[in-house]
Amino acid sequence: MCRFPKIKLCTANTLESHLERIVDVLPPRVHDSSLKNETDRTTKEAYRNVNCEEDDPLDQGERIVGGRNALPGDAPFHVSLRNRYHEHRYGFGSGLFCGGTLITADRVLTAAHCFTTAPSNMAVVAGILNRFDRSKRMQQRRVYRYLAHPRWNSRTLYADIGLVALVNPFHFTPEHGVAPIGLAERAPAEGERCNIYGWGRTEEGRRKRFQPVCLQKAKVAVLELERCNRTLHTVVTVPDGTLCAGSFDGGVDSCQGDSGGPLVCGGALYGVVSFGWGCGRAHFPGMYTDVFQYRGWIGESVESDPRTWSGALLVGPARWSTAWGVIIMFSTVMLLLLLS
Repeated sequence: MCRFPKIKLCTANTLESHLERIVDVLPPRVHDSSLKNETDRTTKEAYRNVNCEEDDPLDQGERIVGGRNALPGDAPFHVSLRNRYHEHRYGFGSGLFCGGTLITADRVLTAAHCFTTAPSNMAVVAGILNRFDRSKRMQQRRVYRYLAHPRWNSRTLYADIGLVALVNPFHFTPEHGVAPIGLAERAPAEGERCNIYGWGRTEEGRRKRFQPVCLQKAKVAVLELERCNRTLHTVVTVPDGTLCAGSFDGGVDSCQGDSGGPLVCGGALYGVVSFGWGCGRAHFPGMYTDVFQYRGWIGESVESDPRTWSGALLVGPARWSTAWGVIIMFSTVMLLLLLS
């Protein structure tokens, strides 16, 4: 176990750029000088040609902390949120920072803590398994506005859920491989088996190639929330409206870059990836916003006019004061500082 606790929101903590360059992709007051290159143009071209339906020689051993490559049809509802400025400067596939779930043709459900850059700087990509894939199956849409739950609290992590409204809807046709998913109509049962998806880190703390090329899928179980709360209480009180899923034995979990992505049980959306203590650690499963408990707000917001949404930029570090120290979180491009 680490000397200090590490609560990690599951947004990508660095975005890929060119070798030996540093780029600030967020407003000036959220500066992260740790943004260094992971892949050059040649490598990205090789990644673009990877067939995610087959074993990936460039990606051996790298899986969503206990998962495997997703296959066509596994998650037609899964989308990625991209930083448009970063992708324009460093290439398609480099600016992925969060996941999301299509619940209608022009609405995406994600985590509120993903809203750390202006809507005009965000794009949503669907229809691909390879995050560098720009083939005809790929669909990309501009973001019109986003809406965080009115009770979202970055200090307590309460109500970590939000909606994204798109400028234009996605096309739902078999050839595009894109389709929405229905919302949970009941609370999940303890022990229920579910799937998680994402392009997030496959190993905690790993710096080289920290995000896989191919969309990952892993099976997790819904766990007893009270037990999860006991394991995390020294750092943060698990907020109401959350689910705990994974394994108390560790080895399977969401990680940085998976935030906002889906927890799917029995073909319905039950959870939104939120936070955890490390990735895949024993005794510390991942935490998910409970979709069923927010179903009323989701329905009302989907029916509302996005022109009435504030779409305010939710920038600024969240702090948790604990007996161990102070944990500071930056969302989309985040840095965790553990101060004694």
